[in-house]
Amino acid sequence: MLVDLHVHSSKTPGCSLDPSLAIEKAEAVGLDGICFTDRNGFPLAAELPRLREQTDLAVFVGAEIATDHGYYLVFFPDPAHAPDLRQLFGPPAVGDLWSARTVVEKVREAGGVVVAAHPYDRNLERPSGDYIFTLRGLSAVEALTGTRRSNVNELAIEAADHLSLPCVGGSAALEGYDQIGTAATLFRDEVRSEAGLVEALRGGAVWAVQIGRPPKFAGDEMALGQRERGGERREERRDDRRGGGRGRGSRRGGRGGRGGRR
Repeated sequence: MLVDLHVHSSKTPGCSLDPSLAIEKAEAVGLDGICFTDRNGFPLAAELPRLREQTDLAVFVGAEIATDHGYYLVFFPDPAHAPDLRQLFGPPAVGDLWSARTVVEKVREAGGVVVAAHPYDRNLERPSGDYIFTLRGLSAVEALTGTRRSNVNELAIEAADHLSLPCVGGSAALEGYDQIGTAATLFRDEVRSEAGLVEALRGGAVWAVQIGRPPKFAGDEMALGQRERGGERREERRDDRRGGGRGRGSRRGGRGGRGGRR
């Protein structure tokens, strides 16, 4: 089954997505489930029964936690009775941000699972980046984030591979309903509850899926043109080294041919 594992609602500051309309959008794009991961808490947990009554989709609630080293998705078997996060994590580490290491350790001790969310998003003030290599206890890496650039996702995929962790996908929808379902997580087995979701993520039988074409961002076409022109220049330099050009490149190629590798 396909689940967008990372969707915000109007319970997240700066987001205006209505949960009911978000569910309708998830149905329209062919998802089997949607998970609301509002910032630093589980505000929709009390509304889960109502939300589940209006759809055949699997509806879940998790949370996205802002830390001193990036953002992390956390899931508990019963979000309605999840521990109070302020008590669980203790005092903030930096400003109003908790320690990433503390979040991972405490969530695991409380029976939950943790996923590193878009760890290489350099637009964040404090991205996690390679810091995730120092963490013990992550269950997965959000390797496909539908609202992030391809290079952010590519680095996350590489990190998951090095850490031998499964990849999951989610849209991180925040600004519009059209973002929902741009990436999702494929679960091998059907999951209908948070307890099942936690068990599946812990077991690792999950895969990240890109749905449709990756979104375009301002400057992408210019960057692509620059890469293409850079490739053309590199090809020209290779031709020169093969002796097809003139000047210093050609002479270097000649010396390399006679002298072999240095």
